[in-house]
Amino acid sequence: MVRRRELFKYEIVMLNEIEIKNFKCFQKAELKLAPLTLLSGLNSTGKSSVLQSLLLLRQSYKEGGNIRLNGDLIELGQALDVFAIDAKNDEMGFRLICSDGSIFRWVNHFDISKDLFTSTTTLKDLEKLALFNDNFHYISADRWGPRISVPLSDFDVHHNNLGKYGEYSIHYLLEQGHKHLKNSDIKLLNEEAGKTLLPQVQAWLNDISPGVKIDPKEFKIVNAGTIGFSFPSEVGYSRSFRPTHVGFGLSYTLPVIIALLSLPKNGLVILENPEAHLHPRGQSLMGKLIAHVAAAGTQVIVETHSDHLLNGIRIAVRDGLLSSEQTALHYFSRNGSAIDITTPQIDADGKIDQWPEGFFDESLRNLAALSSRRRERNTNKT
Repeated sequence: MVRRRELFKYEIVMLNEIEIKNFKCFQKAELKLAPLTLLSGLNSTGKSSVLQSLLLLRQSYKEGGNIRLNGDLIELGQALDVFAIDAKNDEMGFRLICSDGSIFRWVNHFDISKDLFTSTTTLKDLEKLALFNDNFHYISADRWGPRISVPLSDFDVHHNNLGKYGEYSIHYLLEQGHKHLKNSDIKLLNEEAGKTLLPQVQAWLNDISPGVKIDPKEFKIVNAGTIGFSFPSEVGYSRSFRPTHVGFGLSYTLPVIIALLSLPKNGLVILENPEAHLHPRGQSLMGKLIAHVAAAGTQVIVETHSDHLLNGIRIAVRDGLLSSEQTALHYFSRNGSAIDITTPQIDADGKIDQWPEGFFDESLRNLAALSSRRRERNTNKT
Protein backbone atom coordinates (compact mmCIF):
# COMPACT_ATOMS: atom_id res chain seq x y z
CA MET A 1 0.00 0.00 0.00
CA VAL A 2 2.84 2.41 0.77
CA ARG A 3 4.34 1.67 -2.62
CA ARG A 4 1.04 2.42 -4.38
CA ARG A 5 0.80 5.77 -2.55
CA GLU A 6 4.34 6.64 -3.65
CA LEU A 7 3.51 5.88 -7.29
CA PHE A 8 0.40 8.05 -7.09
CA LYS A 9 2.42 10.82 -5.53
CA TYR A 10 4.73 10.85 -8.53
CA GLU A 11 2.09 10.83 -11.26
CA ILE A 12 3.57 14.05 -12.52
CA VAL A 13 3.27 16.47 -15.42
CA MET A 14 5.68 18.29 -17.70
CA LEU A 15 6.73 21.91 -17.79
CA ASN A 16 5.19 23.81 -20.71
CA GLU A 17 6.48 27.31 -20.07
CA ILE A 18 8.61 29.37 -17.73
CA GLU A 19 8.31 33.10 -17.10
CA ILE A 20 11.19 34.97 -15.46
CA LYS A 21 11.03 38.47 -14.03
CA ASN A 22 13.93 40.62 -12.79
CA PHE A 23 16.39 37.73 -12.52
CA LYS A 24 19.97 38.39 -13.59
CA CYS A 25 19.98 39.60 -17.22
CA PHE A 26 16.21 39.26 -17.64
CA GLN A 27 13.82 42.08 -16.89
CA LYS A 28 11.17 39.78 -18.30
CA ALA A 29 11.36 36.58 -20.34
CA GLU A 30 8.84 33.94 -21.39
CA LEU A 31 10.01 30.63 -22.84
CA LYS A 32 8.08 27.68 -24.18
CA LEU A 33 9.36 24.36 -22.82
CA ALA A 34 8.83 21.19 -24.85
CA PRO A 35 9.69 17.54 -24.27
CA LEU A 36 13.04 18.55 -25.82
CA THR A 37 14.12 22.16 -25.33
CA LEU A 38 17.43 23.39 -26.72
CA LEU A 39 19.00 26.67 -25.60
CA SER A 40 21.76 28.18 -27.71
CA GLY A 41 23.43 31.53 -28.29
CA LEU A 42 26.60 33.51 -27.78
CA ASN A 43 28.30 33.54 -24.40
CA SER A 44 26.75 35.67 -21.63
CA THR A 45 23.37 36.06 -23.30
CA GLY A 46 21.18 34.34 -20.70
CA LYS A 47 21.11 30.62 -21.55
CA SER A 48 22.65 29.58 -18.24
CA SER A 49 20.40 32.04 -16.39
CA VAL A 50 17.32 30.15 -17.66
CA LEU A 51 18.72 26.89 -16.32
CA GLN A 52 19.75 28.59 -13.09
CA SER A 53 16.22 29.86 -12.56
CA LEU A 54 14.94 26.27 -12.64
CA LEU A 55 17.76 25.01 -10.42
CA LEU A 56 17.18 27.89 -8.02
CA LEU A 57 13.53 26.93 -7.65
CA ARG A 58 14.43 23.28 -7.05
CA GLN A 59 16.90 24.06 -4.28
CA SER A 60 14.49 26.60 -2.76
CA TYR A 61 11.15 24.75 -2.80
CA LYS A 62 11.46 23.34 0.71
CA GLU A 63 12.12 26.80 2.14
CA GLY A 64 8.47 27.88 2.26
CA GLY A 65 8.73 30.08 -0.83
CA ASN A 66 11.95 31.79 0.25
CA ILE A 67 14.73 31.87 -2.30
CA ARG A 68 17.84 29.89 -1.39
CA LEU A 69 20.58 31.43 -3.50
CA ASN A 70 23.34 29.08 -2.39
CA GLY A 71 22.83 25.34 -2.17
CA ASP A 72 23.74 21.93 -3.59
CA LEU A 73 22.84 22.77 -7.19
CA ILE A 74 24.03 26.35 -7.69
CA GLU A 75 25.76 29.12 -5.74
CA LEU A 76 24.60 32.55 -6.85
CA GLY A 77 26.04 34.77 -4.12
CA GLN A 78 23.95 37.57 -2.65
CA ALA A 79 20.57 39.02 -3.61
CA LEU A 80 22.21 42.00 -5.33
CA ASP A 81 24.12 39.56 -7.58
CA VAL A 82 20.95 38.10 -9.12
CA PHE A 83 18.46 40.99 -9.06
CA ALA A 84 18.18 42.56 -12.52
CA ILE A 85 20.02 45.87 -12.85
CA ASP A 86 17.28 47.42 -15.00
CA ALA A 87 14.34 46.21 -12.87
CA LYS A 88 11.34 48.53 -12.83
CA ASN A 89 10.15 47.41 -9.38
CA ASP A 90 11.36 45.38 -6.41
CA GLU A 91 9.85 42.01 -7.45
CA MET A 92 11.86 39.04 -8.62
CA GLY A 93 9.43 36.40 -9.77
CA PHE A 94 9.07 33.09 -11.57
CA ARG A 95 6.04 31.36 -13.04
CA LEU A 96 5.80 27.76 -14.22
CA ILE A 97 2.96 26.72 -16.51
CA CYS A 98 2.40 22.95 -16.62
CA SER A 99 0.97 20.49 -19.11
CA ASP A 100 -2.10 19.86 -16.93
CA GLY A 101 -2.92 23.59 -16.86
CA SER A 102 -1.66 24.22 -13.34
CA ILE A 103 0.43 27.33 -12.67
CA PHE A 104 2.99 27.93 -9.92
CA ARG A 105 4.22 31.42 -9.00
CA TRP A 106 7.07 32.67 -6.84
CA VAL A 107 7.24 36.34 -5.88
CA ASN A 108 10.18 37.69 -3.87
CA HIS A 109 10.72 41.32 -2.95
CA PHE A 110 14.23 42.73 -3.05
CA ASP A 111 15.28 44.91 -0.11
CA ILE A 112 18.33 46.76 -1.40
CA SER A 113 19.19 48.21 2.03
CA LYS A 114 19.53 44.68 3.51
CA ASP A 115 20.61 42.93 0.29
CA LEU A 116 18.04 40.14 0.70
CA PHE A 117 14.76 38.84 -0.65
CA THR A 118 11.53 38.44 1.29
CA SER A 119 8.90 36.04 0.00
CA THR A 120 5.16 36.52 -0.31
CA THR A 121 4.57 33.07 -1.82
CA THR A 122 2.89 29.97 -0.44
CA LEU A 123 3.59 26.88 -2.52
CA LYS A 124 1.62 23.61 -2.64
CA ASP A 125 1.56 20.41 -4.72
CA LEU A 126 4.99 21.02 -6.20
CA GLU A 127 6.08 17.40 -6.07
CA LYS A 128 3.89 16.46 -9.01
CA LEU A 129 6.57 18.19 -11.08
CA ALA A 130 9.81 16.27 -11.68
CA LEU A 131 11.67 19.52 -11.00
CA PHE A 132 10.74 19.03 -7.33
CA ASN A 133 10.97 15.28 -6.80
CA ASP A 134 13.43 12.42 -7.29
CA ASN A 135 12.64 11.96 -11.01
CA PHE A 136 15.20 14.64 -11.84
CA HIS A 137 18.82 14.86 -12.97
CA TYR A 138 21.05 17.87 -13.51
CA ILE A 139 24.48 17.38 -15.06
CA SER A 140 26.65 20.49 -14.99
CA ALA A 141 29.09 21.62 -17.66
CA ASP A 142 31.64 21.51 -14.86
CA ARG A 143 31.29 17.75 -14.39
CA TRP A 144 34.15 15.60 -13.23
CA GLY A 145 36.69 14.45 -15.76
CA PRO A 146 38.78 11.27 -15.52
CA ARG A 147 39.49 10.21 -11.93
CA ILE A 148 41.00 7.03 -10.56
CA SER A 149 38.28 6.84 -7.89
CA VAL A 150 34.99 8.54 -7.10
CA PRO A 151 32.87 8.63 -3.90
CA LEU A 152 30.04 6.31 -2.97
CA SER A 153 26.86 7.77 -1.47
CA ASP A 154 23.98 5.50 -0.47
CA PHE A 155 21.83 8.52 0.36
CA ASP A 156 22.23 10.16 -3.04
CA VAL A 157 21.78 6.96 -5.03
CA HIS A 158 18.68 6.11 -2.99
CA HIS A 159 17.25 9.52 -3.94
CA ASN A 160 18.15 9.04 -7.61
CA ASN A 161 20.89 11.67 -7.49
CA LEU A 162 23.91 11.37 -9.79
CA GLY A 163 25.41 14.60 -8.40
CA LYS A 164 25.65 17.75 -10.49
CA TYR A 165 29.22 16.80 -11.43
CA GLY A 166 28.20 13.21 -12.20
CA GLU A 167 30.25 12.14 -9.20
CA TYR A 168 27.82 9.37 -8.11
CA SER A 169 27.35 7.89 -11.60
CA ILE A 170 29.49 4.80 -10.96
CA HIS A 171 27.77 4.07 -7.65
CA TYR A 172 24.43 4.53 -9.41
CA LEU A 173 25.39 1.99 -12.08
CA LEU A 174 26.50 -0.48 -9.42
CA GLU A 175 23.21 -0.17 -7.52
CA GLN A 176 20.75 0.34 -10.39
CA GLY A 177 22.47 -1.16 -13.41
CA HIS A 178 20.73 -4.56 -13.10
CA LYS A 179 17.25 -3.01 -12.91
CA HIS A 180 14.88 -2.45 -15.81
CA LEU A 181 14.77 0.96 -17.46
CA LYS A 182 12.17 3.10 -15.71
CA ASN A 183 11.00 4.40 -19.07
CA SER A 184 10.15 1.27 -21.06
CA ASP A 185 9.58 3.26 -24.28
CA ILE A 186 13.23 4.29 -24.66
CA LYS A 187 14.75 2.64 -27.73
CA LEU A 188 16.91 -0.38 -26.93
CA LEU A 189 20.19 -0.53 -28.81
CA ASN A 190 21.02 -3.98 -27.51
CA GLU A 191 17.88 -6.11 -27.63
CA GLU A 192 19.68 -9.27 -26.53
CA ALA A 193 20.96 -7.65 -23.33
CA GLY A 194 17.42 -6.93 -22.16
CA LYS A 195 15.88 -3.80 -20.72
CA THR A 196 18.25 -3.24 -17.81
CA LEU A 197 20.19 -0.04 -17.31
CA LEU A 198 23.85 -1.09 -17.45
CA PRO A 199 23.77 -2.89 -20.83
CA GLN A 200 21.75 -0.07 -22.37
CA VAL A 201 24.20 2.53 -21.06
CA GLN A 202 26.94 0.32 -22.51
CA ALA A 203 25.11 0.12 -25.86
CA TRP A 204 24.62 3.87 -26.20
CA LEU A 205 28.19 4.56 -25.10
CA ASN A 206 29.29 2.13 -27.84
CA ASP A 207 27.17 4.02 -30.35
CA ILE A 208 28.95 7.25 -29.43
CA SER A 209 32.41 5.71 -28.90
CA PRO A 210 32.49 2.44 -30.87
CA GLY A 211 33.87 -0.65 -29.19
CA VAL A 212 34.39 0.63 -25.66
CA LYS A 213 33.40 -1.63 -22.76
CA ILE A 214 32.86 -0.43 -19.19
CA ASP A 215 33.45 -2.25 -15.92
CA PRO A 216 32.27 -0.38 -12.77
CA LYS A 217 33.60 -1.56 -9.41
CA GLU A 218 33.24 -0.55 -5.78
CA PHE A 219 35.57 -0.66 -2.78
CA LYS A 220 33.30 -0.20 0.22
CA ILE A 221 36.15 -0.40 2.71
CA VAL A 222 37.37 2.98 1.44
CA ASN A 223 33.91 4.20 0.31
CA ALA A 224 35.04 4.62 -3.28
CA GLY A 225 34.22 3.37 -6.74
CA THR A 226 36.08 3.19 -10.02
CA ILE A 227 35.44 2.19 -13.61
CA GLY A 228 37.58 0.48 -16.20
CA PHE A 229 37.46 0.98 -19.96
CA SER A 230 38.52 -1.75 -22.36
CA PHE A 231 38.64 -1.81 -26.15
CA PRO A 232 38.47 -4.41 -28.94
CA SER A 233 41.68 -6.34 -29.57
CA GLU A 234 42.78 -9.32 -31.63
CA VAL A 235 41.80 -11.69 -28.81
CA GLY A 236 38.51 -10.08 -27.77
CA TYR A 237 38.99 -7.11 -25.48
CA SER A 238 42.04 -5.41 -24.09
CA ARG A 239 42.80 -5.26 -20.41
CA SER A 240 40.86 -2.64 -18.46
CA PHE A 241 42.32 0.87 -18.49
CA ARG A 242 41.95 3.49 -15.80
CA PRO A 243 39.79 6.55 -16.65
CA THR A 244 42.91 8.73 -16.54
CA HIS A 245 44.37 6.74 -19.45
CA VAL A 246 41.47 7.09 -21.92
CA GLY A 247 40.91 10.84 -22.20
CA PHE A 248 38.10 13.12 -21.13
CA GLY A 249 35.35 12.18 -23.59
CA LEU A 250 34.22 8.92 -21.97
CA SER A 251 34.25 10.29 -18.41
CA TYR A 252 32.34 13.40 -19.49
CA THR A 253 29.79 11.44 -21.53
CA LEU A 254 29.02 8.56 -19.16
CA PRO A 255 26.98 10.55 -16.57
CA VAL A 256 25.01 12.24 -19.36
CA ILE A 257 23.97 8.85 -20.81
CA ILE A 258 23.08 7.50 -17.36
CA ALA A 259 21.01 10.61 -16.60
CA LEU A 260 19.08 10.27 -19.86
CA LEU A 261 18.37 6.55 -19.52
CA SER A 262 17.57 6.32 -15.81
CA LEU A 263 14.36 8.34 -15.44
CA PRO A 264 10.70 7.40 -15.95
CA LYS A 265 8.18 9.10 -18.21
CA ASN A 266 7.68 12.73 -17.22
CA GLY A 267 11.07 12.82 -15.52
CA LEU A 268 13.25 15.88 -16.16
CA VAL A 269 16.89 16.02 -17.23
CA ILE A 270 18.77 19.34 -17.38
CA LEU A 271 22.06 19.14 -19.27
CA GLU A 272 24.80 21.69 -19.80
CA ASN A 273 26.98 21.11 -22.87
CA PRO A 274 26.44 17.34 -23.21
CA GLU A 275 28.67 17.49 -26.29
CA ALA A 276 31.79 18.43 -24.30
CA HIS A 277 34.94 16.51 -25.33
CA LEU A 278 33.07 14.52 -27.98
CA HIS A 279 34.08 14.10 -31.62
CA PRO A 280 31.53 15.70 -34.03
CA ARG A 281 30.14 12.24 -34.85
CA GLY A 282 29.66 11.57 -31.15
CA GLN A 283 27.96 14.94 -30.74
CA SER A 284 25.45 14.10 -33.46
CA LEU A 285 24.75 10.73 -31.86
CA MET A 286 24.29 12.45 -28.49
CA GLY A 287 21.60 14.56 -30.19
CA LYS A 288 20.00 11.34 -31.44
CA LEU A 289 19.97 9.85 -27.92
CA ILE A 290 18.46 13.02 -26.46
CA ALA A 291 15.75 12.92 -29.13
CA HIS A 292 14.96 9.26 -28.39
CA VAL A 293 14.62 9.96 -24.66
CA ALA A 294 12.40 13.01 -25.20
CA ALA A 295 10.20 11.07 -27.64
CA ALA A 296 9.77 8.36 -24.99
CA GLY A 297 8.34 10.91 -22.55
CA THR A 298 11.28 12.09 -20.42
CA GLN A 299 11.60 15.87 -20.63
CA VAL A 300 15.08 17.15 -21.55
CA ILE A 301 16.33 20.74 -21.38
CA VAL A 302 19.75 21.28 -22.96
CA GLU A 303 22.16 24.19 -23.16
CA THR A 304 24.54 23.62 -26.07
CA HIS A 305 27.03 25.27 -28.41
CA SER A 306 27.09 22.32 -30.81
CA ASP A 307 25.63 22.47 -34.32
CA HIS A 308 26.37 18.74 -34.57
CA LEU A 309 24.11 18.00 -31.58
CA LEU A 310 21.38 20.15 -33.14
CA ASN A 311 21.76 18.32 -36.43
CA GLY A 312 21.45 14.98 -34.64
CA ILE A 313 18.10 16.19 -33.28
CA ARG A 314 17.03 17.46 -36.71
CA ILE A 315 17.81 14.08 -38.28
CA ALA A 316 15.81 12.35 -35.54
CA VAL A 317 12.84 14.59 -36.40
CA ARG A 318 13.24 13.92 -40.13
CA ASP A 319 13.38 10.17 -39.46
CA GLY A 320 10.18 10.30 -37.42
CA LEU A 321 11.81 9.43 -34.10
CA LEU A 322 10.61 12.71 -32.59
CA SER A 323 7.87 15.04 -33.81
CA SER A 324 8.63 18.67 -34.57
CA GLU A 325 5.95 19.65 -32.03
CA GLN A 326 8.01 17.93 -29.33
CA THR A 327 10.91 20.34 -29.82
CA ALA A 328 11.58 23.95 -28.83
CA LEU A 329 14.68 25.86 -29.96
CA HIS A 330 15.59 29.18 -28.35
CA TYR A 331 18.44 31.38 -29.55
CA PHE A 332 19.72 34.10 -27.20
CA SER A 333 21.43 37.31 -28.32
CA ARG A 334 22.09 40.78 -26.97
CA ASN A 335 20.57 44.03 -28.20
CA GLY A 336 22.41 46.61 -26.13
CA SER A 337 21.59 45.78 -22.52
CA ALA A 338 18.48 43.78 -23.50
CA ILE A 339 18.33 40.06 -24.23
CA ASP A 340 16.55 38.99 -27.40
CA ILE A 341 15.19 35.45 -27.64
CA THR A 342 14.41 34.04 -31.07
CA THR A 343 12.53 30.75 -31.44
CA PRO A 344 13.28 28.94 -34.72
CA GLN A 345 10.97 26.07 -35.65
CA ILE A 346 11.95 22.60 -36.89
CA ASP A 347 9.57 21.15 -39.48
CA ALA A 348 8.83 17.47 -40.13
CA ASP A 349 11.70 17.29 -42.64
CA GLY A 350 14.19 18.53 -40.04
CA LYS A 351 14.47 21.94 -41.69
CA ILE A 352 14.65 25.12 -39.62
CA ASP A 353 12.46 28.05 -40.66
CA GLN A 354 14.85 30.86 -39.68
CA TRP A 355 18.56 31.24 -38.99
CA PRO A 356 19.16 34.41 -36.97
CA GLU A 357 22.70 35.74 -37.14
CA GLY A 358 24.90 33.69 -34.83
CA PHE A 359 22.57 30.67 -34.74
CA PHE A 360 25.00 27.86 -35.61
CA ASP A 361 26.13 29.74 -38.72
CA GLU A 362 29.83 30.05 -37.95
CA SER A 363 30.87 27.15 -40.22
CA LEU A 364 29.11 28.80 -43.17
CA ARG A 365 30.65 32.17 -42.32
CA ASN A 366 34.13 30.65 -42.13
CA LEU A 367 33.68 28.79 -45.41
CA ALA A 368 32.47 32.02 -47.04
CA ALA A 369 35.52 33.86 -45.70
CA LEU A 370 37.86 31.16 -47.03
CA SER A 371 36.15 31.18 -50.42
CA SER A 372 36.33 34.97 -50.57
CA ARG A 373 40.04 34.91 -49.81
CA ARG A 374 40.61 32.27 -52.50
CA ARG A 375 38.72 34.33 -55.08
CA GLU A 376 40.73 37.38 -54.09
CA ARG A 377 44.04 35.53 -54.69
CA ASN A 378 42.85 34.21 -58.04
CA THR A 379 41.80 37.70 -59.11
CA ASN A 380 45.19 39.14 -58.15
CA LYS A 381 46.96 36.45 -60.21
CA THR A 382 45.07 37.47 -63.31
